[in-house]
Amino acid sequence: MSAPLLVLAGFALVAALLAWSRWLAGRRWATAGNLLLALVAISMVGTVWPIAGDLATYQPMRANQAVAEMFFEQAGARRYRATLTRLPSGRMQVFELEGDEWRLGARGLDWTPRAAALGLEPVYQLDILEARSAAAAAAAEPGSIAGPTRFTLHEAQGSDLWARLEAGSRWSAAAKALKIEGPWQPMDHRQRFNIRLDGTAALAVVPGRPPFAESGTSTR
Repeated sequence: MSAPLLVLAGFALVAALLAWSRWLAGRRWATAGNLLLALVAISMVGTVWPIAGDLATYQPMRANQAVAEMFFEQAGARRYRATLTRLPSGRMQVFELEGDEWRLGARGLDWTPRAAALGLEPVYQLDILEARSAAAAAAAEPGSIAGPTRFTLHEAQGSDLWARLEAGSRWSAAAKALKIEGPWQPMDHRQRFNIRLDGTAALAVVPGRPPFAESGTSTR
């Protein structure tokens, strides 16, 4: 989306230069027309550019798409070192989690038919990583929050379009904000999980196989 915006910014610059030349030539009406075009173009660039920067942090949403891998190593009593690998980039992040259960969440943007006609496709980005004590969650009173530990994973650049859609901004006519949550899963030492998109509303979590060195088998 940045290429069209750069073209529009160039158009605004040309219109402004033309307005200046028309002013020097004493053509007042032509000056006003070119200046108006320049202001409209600049306004459009200023409005859409932050949104384009935010959209650049999202990934295309595909059915059954692998989005991440999680690997856990026990670091103490009810403490785990969790390695999150984002897919397909392979970028890794390490977190210190307390408790015995974890959950990954993502957020997405689903475009309206009018916006989709412009070639826009549904997109997603990882949003939060949570950890909690299963016993504390089970003992919590109905309607209360057990207080899980949360880590923010999304990296908003420019305007946070998802948050604006949640608040009911004018962009709601173009897209819908989606919450994509995964199930709570147990944390175990040397356990690996594969996370995939399950439609546009959930994440599917599949336990992976432990390394051969941990399974006690030989490859001879």
